[in-house]
Amino acid sequence: MVLPVLLGAAQAGMGILGAVTGYQAQKQDYVNQKAFQGANSQFASWQAGFNKRVTDANAQYNYWQETVNYNQNLAYTSSLKNYELLKEIRQAELVGQTRAAAGASFSRSSEALSQQMAEASMQDAVAYQQYQVAALKARGQVLAGNQEGNSIDRLVNDYARQVGDYQAIQSINEGLRTRQYNREQAGQVAQYLSQYNSQTFYEAQPYLEPIAPFAPLPSLLAAPAPTMTGSGPSAGAMALGIGTSILGGVQTGLNVAGQLGQYKNSGKGGGSVDYSSVFKSK
Repeated sequence: MVLPVLLGAAQAGMGILGAVTGYQAQKQDYVNQKAFQGANSQFASWQAGFNKRVTDANAQYNYWQETVNYNQNLAYTSSLKNYELLKEIRQAELVGQTRAAAGASFSRSSEALSQQMAEASMQDAVAYQQYQVAALKARGQVLAGNQEGNSIDRLVNDYARQVGDYQAIQSINEGLRTRQYNREQAGQVAQYLSQYNSQTFYEAQPYLEPIAPFAPLPSLLAAPAPTMTGSGPSAGAMALGIGTSILGGVQTGLNVAGQLGQYKNSGKGGGSVDYSSVFKSK
């Protein structure tokens, strides 16, 4: 009876050892998975923070770069505006000088025309007065001779006619001079306006100032992805495996004992026992 007990005990021990070893292996694997899950969660949190810092640093660097470009464009635009303002000032000075010169030229030319008109009128007046004096002297000489008759009357009338003709011619010439004076004055006015408008004020070209960059907003911290580790190994499953191993060992011992009893009851001695049929039931 020792052999069946030993075989059953051996089979039960091996089953119990396998169940305990499997439980320990599952428990160690569970511990490793929990440790890996904790390390993975810590790494995901660190990586999320690192990515946030990298994103914020890149955004800040881009903001500084855009600020530098903005300041350069603003300085360039300001220089263009200053250049346009300088052109406006210089053109305004040129316009003022041109219009002042046009006014001075018109004043001198108009004054010269007026003086010429006054001189011509004065010359006509003096010439007319001298002609009248000469006519009066001639009439006086004729009358002083105490001569009478138609011939004397014709001489006196002729002097009067010549004075009248001369006055008519002077009147015509005065009208011609007046019209000529008006035309020349109108020409001076036209020339003055032409010179006055020959230079116009400069219209500065508008330049839009660049738009200042907006400061970057802090990036959001991305939450790490969730992870899950299953439940730990069950002690009940190990106990069930141990119980199954014990029952299997008892069953093996009983089977071996039954087969040995057959040989004993038949009177046969010794012989080899086929244990394979015993373990086949397992």
